[in-house]
Amino acid sequence: MDQLIEEAAKRQSGLEAAKAAFFKSGGQSQLIPTGIGKDSPGAEQVPKPAYGYRTIEAPKSKRGRIISDEEKAALAVRLMECKAEGMSRYKASKHLEISETLCRKLIADFALDFPATG
Repeated sequence: MDQLIEEAAKRQSGLEAAKAAFFKSGGQSQLIPTGIGKDSPGAEQVPKPAYGYRTIEAPKSKRGRIISDEEKAALAVRLMECKAEGMSRYKASKHLEISETLCRKLIADFALDFPATG
């Protein structure tokens, strides 16, 4: 506890010395020369860190592959082969490695008789 009191006394004596110098100079404030503050022309401006949440760009999504009409016709034939083997639409789309959406579009475009269940 004594050490804290000693540190406070040192700070207080420094303040008293500054106060005495202020009154000795006539109680006038001093003009601080330019170039010392943060707004000075030569001072380097550091940008403030971002506050709050930043907008994070979503990763660019891949566009689906473009399938030509010949490829669509070949896929429709392979879909009917999968139906003949007794596969459901889901299993056929996984077997052919196509999306279920593409599978539905092929069935609709080529008017295939492929029920949702095998």
